Amino acid sequence: MRTAPALIAAAGLLLVSLTGCTAPGSASCDTAASAGDATKLISVSGDFGATPKVELPKPLYTKTTERQVVIQGDGQQVSADGTVNLNLMLLNGRTGDVLQQTDFNGPASTLIALSGSLPGFAKAFACTTVGSRVVAAISPEDAFGPSGGSEANGIKKDDAIILVADIQGAALPKADGAERPIPSGFPSVVTAPSGQPGITIPAAPAPTETKHTLSRVGDGATVKAGDQVIVNYTGVLWDQKSVFDSSWEKGQPLVFQADGGQMIKAFNDAVVGQQVGSQIVLVVAPKDGYGEQGSGSVPAGATLVFVIDVLGTQRAAQ
Repeated sequence: MRTAPALIAAAGLLLVSLTGCTAPGSASCDTAASAGDATKLISVSGDFGATPKVELPKPLYTKTTERQVVIQGDGQQVSADGTVNLNLMLLNGRTGDVLQQTDFNGPASTLIALSGSLPGFAKAFACTTVGSRVVAAISPEDAFGPSGGSEANGIKKDDAIILVADIQGAALPKADGAERPIPSGFPSVVTAPSGQPGITIPAAPAPTETKHTLSRVGDGATVKAGDQVIVNYTGVLWDQKSVFDSSWEKGQPLVFQADGGQMIKAFNDAVVGQQVGSQIVLVVAPKDGYGEQGSGSVPAGATLVFVIDVLGTQRAAQ
């Protein structure tokens, strides 16, 4: 990677609080919330992809998380433990004040991994579809844990969080394609139940040419130039046999534009043309990586190994 591309993430502290660490839960549509008294009181108008107008009675409280789909999309289904790419608005149910808002008129600017978020987001988005607008009333406990509230954001312990979101993209939690034997000369890969790979480098000199193969063959959409692509990856130094970069360890997938110049060419070229659900094993010779100058934790002349899970893709606007 020329530079490590920034993960698409919402600005501000509030969303960080709401997506802060919990153990992954059950990856089942049974975890999804349904409409209830609170969401029925919230009026949301406007087209998908445009800033919504939201009206609600104040104060609005709820002890359970509820969600309602106000615009039904016909795109890919969001896996219960997958990732959503979206624009959103967060409001305080007690005051009606907007706590945080992204630009609904622009491309999706927020990436949320449901397995790593607090229950409110998982319940709001699990098993919805791309192209949907969702409104949710998130209970204090599902937003902030048992104590509720966030003093730093002026939110009291009994305040509900009102969420309105346009789902523009969805991704798998891990590569789910059919397994395929890895050819001789490539590193071997084993994966944990979460999908995070363990990589074993052969006891042999590093290859002098860049090459890649598939350890899993997906059957989803094909990545094309200009697409926004969602991947998880681990990068290993061949000689040192050590991890130098990993989106798995950062706790969020990586989003980049195919052929957008954000990645080193070898990484980009290995992903373009692959189908969602595939796992790529990529060996990058120094001349196609960071060369003799190195970069950050990558020493000069390093041969790189990447294991890349292709989790989702979103067509570029025409």
